[in-house]
Amino acid sequence: MRLPILAMWVTSTLAILGMEKRVRWLEVVFKPLTTALLFAVVGRPTTSFAWLITAGIALSLVGDVALLWDSNRAFMVGLAAFLLAHVAYVIAFLGAAVWSPHVGLVAALVIVASIVLLRATWKGAAGMHAPTIAYALVISTMVVSAWAMVGGPLAAAPLAAVGAVLFYVSDSSLAINKFRRPVPHVPFLASGVYWLGQLGIAIAASSPF
Repeated sequence: MRLPILAMWVTSTLAILGMEKRVRWLEVVFKPLTTALLFAVVGRPTTSFAWLITAGIALSLVGDVALLWDSNRAFMVGLAAFLLAHVAYVIAFLGAAVWSPHVGLVAALVIVASIVLLRATWKGAAGMHAPTIAYALVISTMVVSAWAMVGGPLAAAPLAAVGAVLFYVSDSSLAINKFRRPVPHVPFLASGVYWLGQLGIAIAASSPF
């Protein structure tokens, strides 16, 4: 597992450099490659949990490729792909959930954060309200279900829980950057934090369950 993670650090650095410096070929080559390396982190799936996470990574890769372009159509394709990725993660997480008392607190915090985010981006997302609301509901559910695994049979559940939060932070920064106002050095949040989050989820999928 160490080699794929090391490779991810290299490729993600090159991808973010390409996005920051507007070196297009670096972004086009190394952004999808970084996400694809998550397959190597998970390894050969041997459980339904790992298979679902692998499916989520595959859908995320589709979303990453779509978002290489800046059109509204490409954005909607990317949004749909990532929404389905979150659905796969939710199904996986629910299969390992134990629903400890802390889940209620996490749910409350995520609901408040999502409402604030939707209000902040509402005007800029005119014409896309239904898709963005649906996406907010699904990613919020993903975060809550990830935290519902903590204390259960999956030893690396905390990594998936933290990874889900980082994924949420990444997507939130992307939404603010697109619908509210430009975020300085957004590639570090939208991509760097995203890959850290996905890495946590992938490592959890590679652990015994």
